[in-house]
Amino acid sequence: MWDWDFTFQILPDLLRAFLVTVQATILGMSLALVLGLAWAILRRARQRIVSMPIYWMVEFIRSTPLLVQIYFLFFVFPDFGIRLSPLTTGVVALGLHYSAYSAEVYRAGIEGVQKGQWEVLAAE
Repeated sequence: MWDWDFTFQILPDLLRAFLVTVQATILGMSLALVLGLAWAILRRARQRIVSMPIYWMVEFIRSTPLLVQIYFLFFVFPDFGIRLSPLTTGVVALGLHYSAYSAEVYRAGIEGVQKGQWEVLAAE
């Protein structure tokens, strides 16, 4: 049975939780966009000593579930002396996880530009 009194009682807590969720999403997305571009640029480096570790790191991040990454950041990092708040853990986990996907999107877009287009840009 639905209880409207209980609904109105917990509504302020739900609204605060909603704001935290929006905050974590926006900050995580911002981190993912910036970090994803950095991964894509480093992945395209001509030196294999730079591009291969980035390739493996991006593939590792993409192939592990987000929940496992969150668990690792929140419960395993403190064993190494790195303590993050719950919000920071969420933002870092979301940012890292989705930066790996963003890196592949950026990389595909960059590689989709024809060689002639790059030559035109270099000539200007």
